Amino acid sequence: MVQNLDPNFSNIAFILEAALKKAEEVAGKLEAFIEEEFDQQVIELSQELKYDGTRGFAQEMEHLLRQGLPEAALEKLRQADAIVPESKPLLLLAASIQRRLGRFGEAEQTLLRARALYPRDPEVLNNLGNVYLARNLFPLAEEQFKEARAIDPENEHILNNLGALKMQSYNLDDAQELFQDAVKRNPKSRVALRNLENVKARIQLLDEEITRFRKEFYAHPTFLDIGLALGKALLFRGFHHEARSLLTEVLDKSPNLIGAHFFMGTLFELEGSLDRSIFHFREMVVRKKQIDCPEFKAFESFLKEDYQEEALNELKKIAVLELDMAASHINLGIRYFEGALWNEALRHFQEAEVINAKYPDAYYWIAMCKLQLGKKAAAEKDLLAAIQINPRYADAHFQLGMLLQKKSVKKAAQHLQQALDLGIRPTFAALAKKILPAKDSKK
Repeated sequence: MVQNLDPNFSNIAFILEAALKKAEEVAGKLEAFIEEEFDQQVIELSQELKYDGTRGFAQEMEHLLRQGLPEAALEKLRQADAIVPESKPLLLLAASIQRRLGRFGEAEQTLLRARALYPRDPEVLNNLGNVYLARNLFPLAEEQFKEARAIDPENEHILNNLGALKMQSYNLDDAQELFQDAVKRNPKSRVALRNLENVKARIQLLDEEITRFRKEFYAHPTFLDIGLALGKALLFRGFHHEARSLLTEVLDKSPNLIGAHFFMGTLFELEGSLDRSIFHFREMVVRKKQIDCPEFKAFESFLKEDYQEEALNELKKIAVLELDMAASHINLGIRYFEGALWNEALRHFQEAEVINAKYPDAYYWIAMCKLQLGKKAAAEKDLLAAIQINPRYADAHFQLGMLLQKKSVKKAAQHLQQALDLGIRPTFAALAKKILPAKDSKK
């Protein structure tokens, strides 16, 4: 403005050039920040978003996001909306940031507004589908993706997102077909190629698990933990009808099997039957005696007002399965161990360790199997791992003491004495007391 008023104003050309360079530097920083924090779609949107004052707006947005002030950043977006109303790039950018900040309700409202302004825009529909997908509203997400695909069938991003939905809802064959289609449209798409490789590997692994679990369950129909593992594999593979039938059978025989309630709840949520999903997740929480926590109170309040989605979200915060599934594998492994099926038992104990690497029982029983298989050095490491996680694990101290008798008399005595101090079963205690005096005399 100064240059327009007075082209000969002192040093104005230099000042203007310096200002332009500074503005380009700020824009470059913002672009680098967006590339670090967001995906390619947001980068492209930020490049499209242009209006008078964009440079200052961009600088403030970068500062606010770096300072961890999302509310202030969103307020700047609302101010920008007043300057460029009904701007599709602005609405999409705002929704993308809202979604990445976990503000799914706001993102949904922003995109519904964009859809009203641009009713057949595949980009808007695709973004709205992503928001629904993030909220586990699979039927709504699929509706948006399919409408977007009908408008733009060649769009690799839509095909990939629809494939991601199918993968998250455990329809792996459909997911593989969609990822293949996306790769066909763009053979250089790293995301689609990676997703295709992942789904192929997942299908192969689950098919192998299903075959193995079928044989085991046929051989041991009273081992309901095997039925649970088979039901889980069938669910994840996409064989939902068979999974529901098997898990129902398992629950009829053992209503306290927590994992079966979890997978039934997951299955009904995928199908959009929120009331039945809530029933099974609630059964899980009640049977685990977790109804006194704030999340359960919040769940009851939402359910009383008939806000099923919100109620289910609160319930799922406490309906956590990891330890229960690890315990299920431990229990099943012990059954095989008692039947002298060491390798089969070891596999289940190792699966428990994969599920929960801080579960001392997993390492203890892995060591027990390795001792039976003659792998004493490996067993020693696993017993030490169990004790490191739980220094008061009496049985692990006892077994380690017994194992170290020939290797280190002093260490063996220390572990046996610690086992006695912590309290072990009478038969173990009697054996430890019998050994300790003899070991003490040799010090």
